[in-house]
Amino acid sequence: MTSRLKTIQDGNARWYVIQTQNLEEYGTNFHKFKGGEEYCVYFEVTHEPYDDEYMYEVPSLTEASVAALVMKHVNRFNGLRGSFDYITDIKVVDSPFDTPDHPTWKGTEEDLIFEIENKGSLSVNKECA
Repeated sequence: MTSRLKTIQDGNARWYVIQTQNLEEYGTNFHKFKGGEEYCVYFEVTHEPYDDEYMYEVPSLTEASVAALVMKHVNRFNGLRGSFDYITDIKVVDSPFDTPDHPTWKGTEEDLIFEIENKGSLSVNKECA
């Protein structure tokens, strides 16, 4: 991966901003919506030729992959029993100035994987950019 600042300056930096909603079980067939989490996950794009005239962006991390990782991460302690989170929204942001000021979690794909595997928290105070 190239330097993040250079990638931002080149216009090839992107962030997935992902909202989750918590659903808590309060007994048989009774559930209640609670708060949720906000994730800001950095990725990069490359520009590849589509044909002789057009280029298209190829993400280093697909939306489906980041959704799967976030679901694993946000539910890593509960085993999807009693209370669990699910994704309500995914947006792609192309400027660090448009990312959330105080997301619950921010980092990279590698940070997510590390925390899932270690059931810990690495990125609480990292910058999104």
